[in-house]
Amino acid sequence: MPDRAAPRFGLVLPHFGRDPQVSEMLEVARLADNAGFDSLWVRDRLAAGAPHGLLLEAGGTTFFEPLLSLAAVAAVTERITLGTAVLLPNRHPLRLVQEVGTLWSLAEGRLAIGLGLGVGSKNFESLGLNYRSRIELFEETVKALRGATSPDTGVEIDPAPGEGLMLYYGGVSRAAVRRAFEHTDGWIAGRLPRDTFRARMELAGRFSVDTGRRLDIASMPITLVDAGDGRHLDTAREAVGILARSAEGASDWIKPPSGRFETVEDLAGLLITGSPPECAEQAMAMVESGVDHLIFDLRLVFDDCRRQVTMLAEEVLPALR
Repeated sequence: MPDRAAPRFGLVLPHFGRDPQVSEMLEVARLADNAGFDSLWVRDRLAAGAPHGLLLEAGGTTFFEPLLSLAAVAAVTERITLGTAVLLPNRHPLRLVQEVGTLWSLAEGRLAIGLGLGVGSKNFESLGLNYRSRIELFEETVKALRGATSPDTGVEIDPAPGEGLMLYYGGVSRAAVRRAFEHTDGWIAGRLPRDTFRARMELAGRFSVDTGRRLDIASMPITLVDAGDGRHLDTAREAVGILARSAEGASDWIKPPSGRFETVEDLAGLLITGSPPECAEQAMAMVESGVDHLIFDLRLVFDDCRRQVTMLAEEVLPALR
């Protein structure tokens, strides 16, 4: 197997939340492209909702469609990779091949597609799809994107994605690791607490030995850099509380030594926060634990996104490279 490549660093685009602005999304994309980030990512959702509260949805339920958002971003960037983390399997596979093929052309090959099963039946049933069939829909989507669609469809898609298209599977469970190895080139671990991530990485190591393959491992911790002015302290405290309560409800996550998720330290892997040096230390710990592609999710501070991106670029990334 090839040696591990240098770590890469990306951002979640501000394409959702309370009154997202196209101009701001594009300006953040330009800034990231020029500042040396490696990638920009979008989420996917159809039905409006905020199961864990509005704070974790950037304060609102507006949601720009992910592929259209990336098409706009492709036009204003030059070198940065564009990705989905992750697309739900609620699009017709052949239509998605055309959409991804078009986006591949618009971005001149700067594209990675993360796929997942998603949660919430509304994202499927509102389209006339059976929520319980989403695994089958996911597998059909992978085959279509790989160019393995049945010839009896009589449909040829042009443009189709190029042979270099990276596919990822996104999910936090043990089954997610298995599906990533079975179907894709990488695993997007989402947000996992440190000890649970280590256990998943041990499982990934066993799959890697069995298959002779090494996947690209990505993680997307919620990130908030403290500039020292106290502007986001209340937001950070609220986020710690929300993430801790959410983590307590995850039955298959390994508890911290205290037995409960309560502190920033307990939430390592889910959350990166503190001064720039503290954020760099937390990010480096994730890289050292096996993360190849660290994607900073700034959803808590989209209203301060450009300053956050600048602090990450100037004060955090240099310590990681």
